Amino acid sequence: MTIWIVLGAMTLLLAGFILWPIFQNSRTETTDADGETPASAKSAEDGSPENELSRDLAVYRDQLSEIDRDIERGVLSTEQATAARIEVQRRILAADQRIKQQQADGSETHIASNRSPMRAIAAGFIVLFIAGGIGLYLDLGSPTMPDRPIASRTDEINAMRMAQSADEDRQSVLNRAVSDLSQKLLEDPDDLRAWELLGASLMALGRPQEAQTAFLEAVKRSGRNGDYLAMYAESLVRGNNGQINATARGVLREAEKTDSTDPRIQFYLGLADAQEGNVGAAIDRWIALANNAPADAPWLQMVVGRINEAALAQGIDIEGRLNLAENTQPGPSQADIAAAEELTPEQRQEMVMSMVNGLAERLETEPNDPDGWARLMQAYMVLGQEDDAKAAYEKVGKVFAQQPELLTRFDSLAREIGIAAN
Repeated sequence: MTIWIVLGAMTLLLAGFILWPIFQNSRTETTDADGETPASAKSAEDGSPENELSRDLAVYRDQLSEIDRDIERGVLSTEQATAARIEVQRRILAADQRIKQQQADGSETHIASNRSPMRAIAAGFIVLFIAGGIGLYLDLGSPTMPDRPIASRTDEINAMRMAQSADEDRQSVLNRAVSDLSQKLLEDPDDLRAWELLGASLMALGRPQEAQTAFLEAVKRSGRNGDYLAMYAESLVRGNNGQINATARGVLREAEKTDSTDPRIQFYLGLADAQEGNVGAAIDRWIALANNAPADAPWLQMVVGRINEAALAQGIDIEGRLNLAENTQPGPSQADIAAAEELTPEQRQEMVMSMVNGLAERLETEPNDPDGWARLMQAYMVLGQEDDAKAAYEKVGKVFAQQPELLTRFDSLAREIGIAAN
């Protein structure tokens, strides 16, 4: 409650500090316009100063005429008459200036009175702004939220710095790879592997438009190989913010007619079907892709997730249609699964964590296992341990820093399973 009292007092003080000069000026100007306070207004009301000035001017004109008559009578010499005339003229000019000043004061009073409504409008806007700020704070503010001093966030800050450093190292490696591959291709433009690596490096750097040029060169020089067509199609999709345009669809159709088994062909053709509104055809294509995939394929979980999401959104029954292959990598046997069904939820969670931790420990000693890293990233995300998934993704960037084609695959996997970018 104390915080609300303090905030309320501060708001009122601020409002008073802003509005007080406006209201004071407005009151003063209104008083001027009504002729109650200023001396100039009172003088204008009774008219005495103007009458006095008019009388003075009349006297000064008579004096000038009198000087002329004195010259004719010989009372004043020429020098004396000139001096007297100058003095009278000076007084006439001074009186004229006083008249003009009174007229200007009256005009300013009129202008000030016209400005009063504008000041009132400005004051209204200020009050509205302050009230709106209070309302917005009441809706979005959290006055009870505890402070987060720097000292209590040391671990978080260090983790962010390490992640940023790892990302900078990865970017440096990829940029160096792009430079080296570009130089190599100048010397040997028929090196298909170099074109592929150049495209993969550019994709990993988030430059799909440039990668399109590299993959298109590989397509042309390979005699339109299906694998390179799939890579080129992916760069077109990524460069178009995930939308499959006519060019990408044509490339995918061409790749489908080759003997390529690249999973990107069927996945993106399914995505094209879904974007055209034919979700049923997309699900059919994705189910066929998943059922024919190795159990350890790093992209399998992403495809299964897409199938389930699309089926749920469209109300399509897919029960019994997904027949995924047995996992050929070390993992739980059928006996282990049967035994797990008899465990309590807490015991099953402990068993799963034990298996995931075992995989993580193995990868620490045997890091050159891209499929293992992919499974670890997916497992962490399934368990809701996004920070651990990010850490695994960052470790992958160091382990496979010299293999751009793997880095771009892991980048795609990270986006697909929902690992946020740093």
